[in-house]
Amino acid sequence: METPAEYYRTNPERCGILGHVSFGVRSYERSKIFYTSLLESFGIKLVYDNPERKVLGYGLDADHEILNIFQQEDAHPPGAGTHLAFNAPSRRCVRDFWEAGTKNGGLSDGGPGIREHYGPRYYAAFLFDPDGHKLEAVFQGEETWD
Repeated sequence: METPAEYYRTNPERCGILGHVSFGVRSYERSKIFYTSLLESFGIKLVYDNPERKVLGYGLDADHEILNIFQQEDAHPPGAGTHLAFNAPSRRCVRDFWEAGTKNGGLSDGGPGIREHYGPRYYAAFLFDPDGHKLEAVFQGEETWD
């Protein structure tokens, strides 16, 4: 029997150990525009959309949904120190993430660049979504000029 770590390494379609992340937002419409644009550079698509219930689901495809967003009147972001980080396949993806976020209602919390305090190859960008959820895109691969 394989170990859990071996399972996740040999079954990348499971997208790692987490099944999905869910959180509430105050505006379904605003979040749909923001997240659809933001996640496009990762190849993550809107795979579930229920306007009646005001629920959005994002994933690589419908079988691999990783992010669920629910409109809730009393929704608010968690406290300081909490954020959702996306592993980016390139520095270009980090830049695209930040640009899409800031153009669609997000607030920058640190534009794309190396974060030496996390490591010499930690290229990241941070922003807040329109509801105040903190998000990050990070690429830690070999330096490229993309």
